[in-house]
Amino acid sequence: MNRIFRIEFRRGFYSLGFYLSILLLAAAGWISAGDILGYLAGVEYIEGGIRFLEAAYQALCSEPFALLVPVACTLAMSAAYVEDLQSGTLQYILLRTTKSRYRWSKVVNCAIFGGMAVAAAILILLVACFARCLFTSAEAAQWKTVGAAYFLSFLRRILILWLNGSFYALLGGLIATFVNNRYMAYAAPFIFYYVISTLMDAYLSNLRLINPKEWLLERSASPTAILAILIVANIVAALAYSKAIERGWRYD
Repeated sequence: MNRIFRIEFRRGFYSLGFYLSILLLAAAGWISAGDILGYLAGVEYIEGGIRFLEAAYQALCSEPFALLVPVACTLAMSAAYVEDLQSGTLQYILLRTTKSRYRWSKVVNCAIFGGMAVAAAILILLVACFARCLFTSAEAAQWKTVGAAYFLSFLRRILILWLNGSFYALLGGLIATFVNNRYMAYAAPFIFYYVISTLMDAYLSNLRLINPKEWLLERSASPTAILAILIVANIVAALAYSKAIERGWRYD
């Protein structure tokens, strides 16, 4: 069972789309952090925070970064199943593994690389922000006084973005499989995000928890509630993606 998962993991890890998604997200974060980063680089420290973390956090809460997540996170693995199906390699792969193992290797790795793209981009952004706002002696002293809640809030932000990335990657795979079109793996998640969030802002602005934009930007809803919704959304998307692959075999 582990062999097919390792093969699919290597496929995602060595794919151009994975690294392109990282670069796109990191670039969006860096551009979004431009103004605040320029200001923070000119001061020695800020009260109650760390300069490079503040700059990175503001970038991760920006609209440009949020707009790219539904697209970028699909580039590595969301179209992998449809590519196997359309290229004719699927029948040869299934000679070496079971349908169940193959199906779940696609689903699991799709979710992993959707989240990993976000995490890797955040790591690059943190390094870039740190290089721009190097530690001063005043900030080193400030670091010791910052409470654990400050760092936990940043880690929670990373987790929420990871879950968003995995959800949109799974959603792309699900829709691409359902319509048998690899390009929908990249386009459909963004369309879902943009259309639903726009309609929700216009007509159902009081229902924040079911607004995809709220899941990414955390504007007013409870972070705990957002985490719970994202976990459920990931589970539903993973099961639906698996069923869509199975359904395709059944009616092939």
